[in-house]
Amino acid sequence: MRYDYNPFDKSFDEINPSDLARLFSVAEGWYVEYKQEVPNASAIAKSVTAFANTYGGWLFYGIAEKSKDDAVAGAFPGIACEDADGVLQRIRQAVANHAQPSPYFRVKALMGPVEAIGLPEGRCVIMAQVPWGPEAPYIHKDGRIYRRVGDGSEPRPESDRFILDQLWSRSVKITQQYADWIGRELETSEAEENSPFVRLFLIADFWSDHSSMNGISLRRVREIISDVNGNYTIPFENVYQTSGGFICRQTAYNDPEMLGLTWKLGGNFQSEVIIPLSKFRRDSLDELGDWFEGYKHIGRFLQLCEKQRYLRPTVIDLNILLHVLLGITRIQTALAKEFGWTGPVFAKMEISGVWRTIPFVDTSYVLDEYEKHGLPLGLRDKISIRTGTDQGSFIELDGLQDDDIEKHRILMATKLFVIIALALGIPPIADPDGDGSDFSDSVADFLKAGERALEAQKKRTQRG
Repeated sequence: MRYDYNPFDKSFDEINPSDLARLFSVAEGWYVEYKQEVPNASAIAKSVTAFANTYGGWLFYGIAEKSKDDAVAGAFPGIACEDADGVLQRIRQAVANHAQPSPYFRVKALMGPVEAIGLPEGRCVIMAQVPWGPEAPYIHKDGRIYRRVGDGSEPRPESDRFILDQLWSRSVKITQQYADWIGRELETSEAEENSPFVRLFLIADFWSDHSSMNGISLRRVREIISDVNGNYTIPFENVYQTSGGFICRQTAYNDPEMLGLTWKLGGNFQSEVIIPLSKFRRDSLDELGDWFEGYKHIGRFLQLCEKQRYLRPTVIDLNILLHVLLGITRIQTALAKEFGWTGPVFAKMEISGVWRTIPFVDTSYVLDEYEKHGLPLGLRDKISIRTGTDQGSFIELDGLQDDDIEKHRILMATKLFVIIALALGIPPIADPDGDGSDFSDSVADFLKAGERALEAQKKRTQRG
């Protein structure tokens, strides 16, 4: 059986009213159900959950089947166009209120007139596409689990224990695949064994229950990933295709044999982004201060280290991390548009190589916290943020629903940065007790710190 049946051979968004003529040769059964009228909420939910529990399918309201012996579409009396918005809302509410969990589906109205099928002016056909549901079984409010069976036009309650066990195991297979992917050890050279990295995993179609996404060419990936127009750009100079997708590496001013900033992009819009962090250790605090020349608050940070008896600390420089994350979310939103993806993206993060390190952010309020409560010290080499394999353990990043894409990507980057900062012991806002600057002021401070760090890095590079 198929999980991607489509009677129209085009995406849901591309289907127009004239395409309904294809249904004259499509019979009800495993994948299709016709209803002349819109039934009650219980019946709507029964049909939707049955498709989600089986192989997915298509539900049409406003179409009458030809006959019981020939169950193809026979007539298109339609639904009144003036009632279309209300019907769409009824369908969504019916599923939300009569199914647990609520399966994903899409629904829209196809407006007449269409002379070729006899759909009159002022009438429409309501079409719902229901993918197979990975979170099955979807249980109806009446306590039953419905499935599509054979060529039947009505859902049937399922009682076979073997089938029920298969439904329960659907999500386990998918989440195990993610667990294997995310749990794979980062491959580094011997010289990089103790180097710090942030690994960011991004998953778009978490359950693979949406229609196929747009493809993307190597040429287009190179255009997006190397774009330097606009703010917070992090161009990748080395981009090539592999059997699993695309590899994008930032090699300028870096040793090309070392693991620098790397983006592994899968053809299904899944990504692993490897972000190297800067870690420094010197023989004395004075030597450490020389390395951080140009940072505004480095003197105070070193005084705190001496006061708290850290005389040869290993320091993680996090000052440009927010800028890097802004560059990543800039690319991510551009890729989302190319893939045609507007839904949420789910993220996991892992921080490694931070055992016995102190995070440094060049802002006064972070140092105020350090002075009051002590310097945070990494007690683990690896920090897995939000452990677990179920969807709820992932960080959900909102989809591209807002017209303000700039605002959207800033919110994405800030959310990721705050989670990383907390994991390393850095307060995400000034005066966490609530007496000082608000969150936006804190973000502005982080951005200014990053600008100072980038300028200091340029001068270091120029000095050789």
